[in-house]
Amino acid sequence: MMRLLILTLSTLTLGLSAFAVPAAAQGLIWKLPETDGTWIRYEGTYNQIVRRPDASEGDLTLEWRRNIEIKSVGVKQAQFRGEMQACRWIEFKIETGKSVEGILDAGPGGIRMYKILVPESEVRGTLTAPTQDEGRTLFVSHIPFVEGYRKLGVEAEQKMESGVFQLYPTVSLIRHYRNLQSSGTAQPVNVPAGTFNSTAYQGSTVMETAVERSTNSCELYRSDETPFGVVKWTATTKKEQKGSVDPRSEFSESAIIREELQAVSIGENAESEFLVN
Repeated sequence: MMRLLILTLSTLTLGLSAFAVPAAAQGLIWKLPETDGTWIRYEGTYNQIVRRPDASEGDLTLEWRRNIEIKSVGVKQAQFRGEMQACRWIEFKIETGKSVEGILDAGPGGIRMYKILVPESEVRGTLTAPTQDEGRTLFVSHIPFVEGYRKLGVEAEQKMESGVFQLYPTVSLIRHYRNLQSSGTAQPVNVPAGTFNSTAYQGSTVMETAVERSTNSCELYRSDETPFGVVKWTATTKKEQKGSVDPRSEFSESAIIREELQAVSIGENAESEFLVN
C-alpha cells in the first residue's frame, strides 16, 4: 500500500510540473518564531478517490494518516542577493502512512524531510514582495533559500540546488494562491495544540492543458500566535481529463486528493535530523 502511495504522489508531481506559474501567499510559512528551536506538529488525514466509471467495484478510495512537523533549528549569517543576511534553518518532516493501533506507520518510503536555510527578510507574511522598481511588487510563489537538503525515505541526504522551495505537492496540498481572500475577522479557533485567535483564508487556482485540468483549493486559518503562522487547513486537488481534441466541456473528474490537518502540539528545543548544520 505504501508503494502505491509513493506512485500516486509521484504521478501527481509529474502531472502538474508542466503547469508551474507564479502564484501568491506564504503557504505554511507566514512568519518565523522569535525563539530558535521552536517547533509545531500538525496531524490529520490524506486521502485520494480515483474515479473508475467502468469498474464493477466502483471508485477506488485510498486513505492515510499524515503528520507534518516544522522546526526552526539554527540561525546563520549567509550571503543572499549580494549581502550578508540573517538566515534561519527550517526543517519539514512529512510522514504519511496507515494508523496501526493508533500509531502512524509510515514505512521506509513514507517519510520525507527537507532542510532549508531561509533569509529572514524573505518571510513577510504577505502575498507580494517589493521589487527594485519603486512602487512595484511581485507575487510570492515560493520560499527562497540559500542552502537546502532533502532526505526521502531511507535514501541518503541530498543537496538541493534550485534555490527555491515549493511546498506543493511534496510537503502539502497547499499552494500559493493569487486570489487568497481573508474573512477579515479574527476569531478563536480550538485545535489540540490550544486556542488561537485566527483569521480564515480561502484560495484556489486552476491549471489546464489540452488533456488535463487541475483545480486546487484551500481553506486555512492563520494566527500570529502559532510559531509559523498556520493553525489548521483543508486543501483539495481535483483532477479532470479529456481527449486532446475534445472540447473543454468534455473534462470529466478522474481523481480527488484531499488533506486536512491541524496543530496538535508546539514545543521548544528542537534538534535537526540532518547531518549538515
